[in-house]
Amino acid sequence: MRNLNLEASIWNLFTSAEFFEGAARECDATMEWFGTLAVSRQVVNFGRNNQIFDKFKQRARDFRRGAELARLGDYELMWEISDCIRGDIRGIMEQPLHSWMTAAEYNEFSNVRVDRLAAYARVINSALTNAFAGAGSFFELDPLDPEWAERRNDDDGFPGEEIVGVYNRSFTWFNEPLFPKLPDPLLEYVIDRSITCRTGEEVPWTGVWYPGTGLAHHSLTFAIRGLRMQPVYQFIKTAEERGPYPGGGNYFTPETLAVATEWHPVILSNRQAKNDGDLRAKAGEPCPKAGVWQPLDVDALPRTYQAGESMANLGSAYGLTVWRWLADR
Repeated sequence: MRNLNLEASIWNLFTSAEFFEGAARECDATMEWFGTLAVSRQVVNFGRNNQIFDKFKQRARDFRRGAELARLGDYELMWEISDCIRGDIRGIMEQPLHSWMTAAEYNEFSNVRVDRLAAYARVINSALTNAFAGAGSFFELDPLDPEWAERRNDDDGFPGEEIVGVYNRSFTWFNEPLFPKLPDPLLEYVIDRSITCRTGEEVPWTGVWYPGTGLAHHSLTFAIRGLRMQPVYQFIKTAEERGPYPGGGNYFTPETLAVATEWHPVILSNRQAKNDGDLRAKAGEPCPKAGVWQPLDVDALPRTYQAGESMANLGSAYGLTVWRWLADR
């Protein structure tokens, strides 16, 4: 049986600014390890070693900047950087590192240090890609393009309940855990059916969303305010069940089908939020706590605020708009 609390918690972990900063720390650690080793071997100016060091330093800055922007609701830089890491690593590993690293050092660099960063980037990219590209591939790709028929239905996120598998397997990938563990007991999430966003419509709220199809053979998703809502992807077959690829080789991804649907926000329940009391703020006041706030006006949509940000006035019939804190971002 699917566990909404578990899946929503993992989605929120993988799309959090704190998680993005974890990728920056991996860059820092690899940069320091690589630089210390290069200096000790006096190969700082050998080949492209300086450029490799600078690349890790640059990506650490990029991830931190992306985390800062994500806190403001802008995830585009983080999505772009996560997609660049694979190319960065390919270029780095093409360098003659064997010429000055021992076999053990090369293994530590390629199979631990670099792989940890690559794992962070893959997870971040998978968590964000459908938010940015799902609607475009569903509505806009040219049906006469041979790739369109294949790519339109591909779930570039976490098909089915794969996100749980990724989270669980992450604790076996390396000696030191890659990701932080979720709280125990889990936070409780509920589906807010008072808000609906259909595939193709503008997303009114950044966060985790539940599909109208239900979770059987489908998945939650992460959507970003202001972008177009994506389709839901029905899980059809595993990669193994798809059999051999036409023309040779095997499939590496499951078969999925893109379907238009209605989506509803997944938010923390009042039972979990009550620890913060009935936290409220009036329009014009500085936001006392970062997170998702709900106007008390009927049918008004929730918004995400940063701590200290001025609360908006929506022209309430009761005077100034009053906001009630719902959940963390």
